[in-house]
Amino acid sequence: MLIESAVKVMPHMSQPTDPAQRPPLVTLSRGLRVRLLQTPYSAKAAVLVRVHGGAHDAPDAYPGLAHFLEHLLFLGSHGYAADQSLMPFVQRCGGQLNASTRERHTDYFFQVPARQLEEGLRRLLDMLTHPLLDPADQVREREVLQAEFHARAQDVETLCDAALGTAFDSAHPFAGFHAGHRATLPVEDSAFQQALLGYHQRFYHSGQIELLLAGPQTSVELQRLACLADNTLAPGRGADRVAPPPHCRRDTWLRVQIEQAQPRLHLAFALADMPDHCAPALDYLSTWIASEAPGGLVQRLRSEGLCQAMTLRVPYWYAGQGVAVVEALLTEQGLAERGRIVAAVKDWLRFFADDARWQPCRDEYQRVEMRRLQGAEPLELLRHWVEPLAWGRDSDEVASHQALAVLLAEMSAASPLVLTADNAACEPIHTLGFPLRMTRERPQHAVPTTWHWQQPEPNRWLQPRVERRQAQALPPALRWLGPEDSNGQAALHVRWHFRAGTPPPALWHAVSHALQPSRWAAQQAGVVVRFEDMGDVWSLGLQGFAEALPAIAIDTLRLIVELPATALAQGNRLAEREAGLGGDEMLIRQLLRRLPQLMAGAKVMDTPSVAPAQRALSDYLQAARWQGLAVGFADDLRGALGEAVNALPGEADGSLVAALIADSADLGQRWHDVSGGACSTETALLLFCPLPSRTPGCEASWRLLAHLVEGDFFRRLRSELQLGYAVFSRFHQPGGQPGVLFGVQSPTASAREILGHVQAFMDDFAVSLADLPPEEIGRVAVELSERHVVGFDNLSARADQAWASCLAGHDVTRPSAVAEAMRNLQRRDLSAALESMRVAASGWVVVSNAAAPDQSWR
Repeated sequence: MLIESAVKVMPHMSQPTDPAQRPPLVTLSRGLRVRLLQTPYSAKAAVLVRVHGGAHDAPDAYPGLAHFLEHLLFLGSHGYAADQSLMPFVQRCGGQLNASTRERHTDYFFQVPARQLEEGLRRLLDMLTHPLLDPADQVREREVLQAEFHARAQDVETLCDAALGTAFDSAHPFAGFHAGHRATLPVEDSAFQQALLGYHQRFYHSGQIELLLAGPQTSVELQRLACLADNTLAPGRGADRVAPPPHCRRDTWLRVQIEQAQPRLHLAFALADMPDHCAPALDYLSTWIASEAPGGLVQRLRSEGLCQAMTLRVPYWYAGQGVAVVEALLTEQGLAERGRIVAAVKDWLRFFADDARWQPCRDEYQRVEMRRLQGAEPLELLRHWVEPLAWGRDSDEVASHQALAVLLAEMSAASPLVLTADNAACEPIHTLGFPLRMTRERPQHAVPTTWHWQQPEPNRWLQPRVERRQAQALPPALRWLGPEDSNGQAALHVRWHFRAGTPPPALWHAVSHALQPSRWAAQQAGVVVRFEDMGDVWSLGLQGFAEALPAIAIDTLRLIVELPATALAQGNRLAEREAGLGGDEMLIRQLLRRLPQLMAGAKVMDTPSVAPAQRALSDYLQAARWQGLAVGFADDLRGALGEAVNALPGEADGSLVAALIADSADLGQRWHDVSGGACSTETALLLFCPLPSRTPGCEASWRLLAHLVEGDFFRRLRSELQLGYAVFSRFHQPGGQPGVLFGVQSPTASAREILGHVQAFMDDFAVSLADLPPEEIGRVAVELSERHVVGFDNLSARADQAWASCLAGHDVTRPSAVAEAMRNLQRRDLSAALESMRVAASGWVVVSNAAAPDQSWR
């Protein structure tokens, strides 16, 4: 009855199908605020819950309590045991989920096939409302936060924000430590347990929560689910929260020691008493500070040899006050001339404040936002609209303009707090949180410079003028997959297979560096450009707005063929830096990026050495054979796409690959130590187990096995053994070699110990598999087979799946054959697959930042 009465008060809630139309905000009878968005073009549905309580709202005595609670909620609730809770449910659905504890709010979000929306929502609501908070789980999960603390203590952005916080008044939350670790979470104390329950009761109720739903369901169905949430959550009123003004020591220069990372410069602006529309004004400003457009700030400073990139971050924002940080990625010259960069940024801010900039830049920004929303999946749309003043067709342009003027006036007049992060030696300072090596330094003053700033050039890819016509013929090397995508999206993938030796890494880095402005401009135009090095194969992928894609492809290929003269020298420097581990990227992600190249090296290790680095790029490309795949294009775009294909260097490989190719050779036990001699406080390890056979049946059994293993592996190594924060397993295809991948990054375990735990897990899972009921195996096999062949309503996933089949040497019909084989799998098939994996029937490949434990590894 409560649900029926609630629905009656919501008939005015229109569900816009225009992605740029702001979904209305409605408050339901028990206080829950709701936005609903219909996405009829998508087969997926998404949920986002924003709890208006974050890290800065936790008791001062227990830093990290809010983040700790976020972790605990995923460990089971009264209505759903741990193995039936939201995380394993979404994993079984092939969906995605995550959560994020920010300064003043905590977000929980997931995306699943549309038919699973209600089941996922019920699990999310139950974990928010009725968490178990089991004491034994708390002890184990505290160790996960301890591992995360160690990982974040190596993160450049985290350490820089902590260093900036030392210049703020200690009473302001930005100056505090909120991440949490073992010492700040005394779960054994009754006072901590009371604080944990008190925080949950204060913020996890309908008065402090917003719910956003998106999916292809009818408006009546979405409203029913919203009312279900309103009646499930505990009722409550909004909590009062205040924060002192963000006073900081302006015109102070600090230096923080960060090892193995590219030097960077931070200009921090403390802002207070800002108008409401200042938050979207900062988003607008960040677009133009990071702009790679000719005539823009980044292009101008790059041409002076001062920096390579620039961004605007907002590490803190609440109630009209915040901290805005302009960050520059420095060159060696820029490190020596930091005062000049500070002066240039302030001068550019004054230039950008001129009213003459507003209209052309605002028009361009609106086109960028429109294009981004046009191709967004349901979850991306919710993450956009959860911000109350996010750009939409109904945005108040006058208020945005006025807020920008206030913001720029404040930033131009203020002397920023300046922080340099590099490897210069500094003494450690006392902190209650992340360890810092930092010092104060004398401000640099630059000689006045007249910069002659210009209006950034508009992005021509945002307004493509494509001539729609049929092509006379497309080369057989380009596989064309229809039908036309209903949402105007498309994908083009190309690979070059090098037969006369693998290009040296410096060449790939040179091309990748030269493509940086193109990637930025393409992303603004709604097209994602990916350029990957797979050893003996280079892969170029473009996905997004179909009309813009042919022009972007033509210009991108022209740039690759006619590489600027300065790019090669930059490529050599980047290759030297990549030879070792370090920098901003998480260690396990660096290993993942190298895995395809190492797999290719393993397959060709007995071939002659690679060609010398000075060999011309054109020689490699012209000698290579290329194949391509076009997905989702309208037929009348064939002509424009044909022009792009005709610009491809190399020899078109028109031979259609067979659906089955020869079985994989045994790679043996190969261990790749990629540490380069560098020491690290953490150990990361990838274990890749290649398929022993390329038949559809073999792939089907290994895919199903990986699916069954995923949740148990995560629980064993992360929750029970507490090895580290980054733990995963999945079916994976590095380059053209499919298999099962295990990954762990640990602050406590050695590479030998991690490998031992993975092997022990395989042994124990063999016992679990023997006890799994046949009907359960059959049910999961059918469910996975139904999801395996991606439908026409998910272009991005369909194109990726088809391209992966091509890279593996199969026809694009391969997924259907695998799905058919999956339906007939039985326990003996899975047991045989697991045994083959355990005994390394086709070899094991390990990538780690540690040496092999014994001589059995090559």
